[in-house]
Amino acid sequence: MSHLSPPIQELLKKPDSKLSQLVSQAQAIEALQQLFISLLNTELIPYCRVGCYESGVLTLFTPNAAIATRLRFEIPTLTSQLRAYPTWAGLCSIQVKVQKNWQLPQPALESNNPKEPPLTLSGGNVEQIQALIDSLKEKPGMEKIIESLQRILRNS
Repeated sequence: MSHLSPPIQELLKKPDSKLSQLVSQAQAIEALQQLFISLLNTELIPYCRVGCYESGVLTLFTPNAAIATRLRFEIPTLTSQLRAYPTWAGLCSIQVKVQKNWQLPQPALESNNPKEPPLTLSGGNVEQIQALIDSLKEKPGMEKIIESLQRILRNS
């Protein structure tokens, strides 16, 4: 005799089912995420996620300590803005945590821009750099500078 699980629709209709509770929590977090994004500085939006809201404490996740620090400066303003909404009147504090395995958004590749030609030196500049190289050859400890100047001449 096999045990058949009830259809998902039936589980979602029962308010006391675990699945129904999880879906409700996920929907509440998504609603808070959307509200939070509307209040957040646009530079920080891709780097901030709502984690949970329990006992008056809102937990936010960021990918690194630098973003977390910037977000912490925004906490007093964000707290008062969120408290203005009746749903979040009980907000006591906001904590920020760094989430180590965060995937940062990748910048878009610019394939439409034609590659700019490399800069070239005029004949007079080439002569001046060569004269500088010749004068530095007589001084000890200038090997690295000479190598750098020679590389500039080769790449121009």
